[in-house]
Amino acid sequence: QEKKTHFNERVTTPTKPQKFKTAVLYAMTKPKTFPSMFRPTLLVIISLLSTTSQCDAFGSTVNKTANRPPTIVNFKWSSHRWHPSRLHSSTVDAAATSPASSSTSTADKDDDENITTRDLLSLDYIRSTLIRQEETIIFALIERSQFRQNDIVYTVGGVPGLGAPPGSRVPEGEEDELSFLDFMLVGTEVLHSAVRRYESPEEHAFFPDRLPKRTNSLSKLDYPNLLSEDAAINALNWNKILYRKYLDVIVPAISNQGDDEQYGSTVIADIAVLQALSKRIHFGKFVAESKYCSNPDGFQQLVEANDADGVMALLTNEKVEEQVLTRARLKAATYGREPILSSLPTTKDGEENSTSIIAAAAAAAVVAAVEAVQNSKSCDASAQKIKGKVDPGIIESIYRQLIIPMTKDIEVAYLFLRCGKEPPMEYSSDRMSVDVTELSPRAII
Repeated sequence: QEKKTHFNERVTTPTKPQKFKTAVLYAMTKPKTFPSMFRPTLLVIISLLSTTSQCDAFGSTVNKTANRPPTIVNFKWSSHRWHPSRLHSSTVDAAATSPASSSTSTADKDDDENITTRDLLSLDYIRSTLIRQEETIIFALIERSQFRQNDIVYTVGGVPGLGAPPGSRVPEGEEDELSFLDFMLVGTEVLHSAVRRYESPEEHAFFPDRLPKRTNSLSKLDYPNLLSEDAAINALNWNKILYRKYLDVIVPAISNQGDDEQYGSTVIADIAVLQALSKRIHFGKFVAESKYCSNPDGFQQLVEANDADGVMALLTNEKVEEQVLTRARLKAATYGREPILSSLPTTKDGEENSTSIIAAAAAAAVVAAVEAVQNSKSCDASAQKIKGKVDPGIIESIYRQLIIPMTKDIEVAYLFLRCGKEPPMEYSSDRMSVDVTELSPRAII
């Protein structure tokens, strides 16, 4: 009986995570203390506390698959998560605004040793994919920002003696000599194309004309028919204008002027950013297909009337776009700064103090978000200097002026072709419908 009483007391006594969770929830009810834009970050922290408070110590939950031996599966560059019957505009909009979450269906899939492409055609996986793309892009931009602009790597002949990348082919009428970035990017794409990367409908090469035909014995991968099979739709590739805007607009915005001689590291970081951006904007094809399936008659009428503005208005969801921009700014403010080391607890060897660590992380995230907002509101030029690795306002501007508009341009072009007509000239793949020559961070009112 004594043991039972002691056990009940231990269970009913609020734990440190529970106390912290209660305090955060109470603070969130005070608008002046925690504005609504900070709530996504805090809700993630609360979800962590809710999960971990069920254990005696953080991280002690048993992973059922941790001790399983590795399993060899048929490798695919990018397993598809989308299917026409599951892609509706409301689904995509919800995925763009909701944080990644685990569901019963996803957990069931995790318990299986092997999964296939079609196993991943779930709404939860779509949601997690959209969120991961944001984080991949932001981290890649932060990585590139640590180097100077290093214009020499973008100049043909700037690094002489490179020649043509091994395994590539030179299209008729083009020069063998390439810039250092082009040389590395073509070489990367040649290697990746040999193992079927660009057979995936969500992967697009920057130099498709320089890639040789695959001659190895790897079998052709079986991807679900998720998009229209029209040849013109398959040929949609916005990488040409993306590449130009990256060099002319993004690099000057995130990197300091000058040269630091870190040429190899610079182009490796450039390639990571370009590939991440390319995947993100070409995701617009899947979004366009989902919106078309939800309202085929509405888009058909607009396309037959050559009303490109009407098509753009019909596929635009301003509320979702605003939430994406807010999330991008907050993530950049959080990821782009050092943790507040002075607030981290000191622990002895083997001692668990994860509650305090999570609390310190929460404080750091809130401080970063507050600084981002305060600097955006301020008109003082000195206040615009963000204490971090990259200005969160610049990251938001990249999304607002480049990523989202290019994605929507692809959607308009896709929808015109899907309805049987050529898109207007302003929606050609070598330009933006609304040109951008420099980024202009937006002040938050």
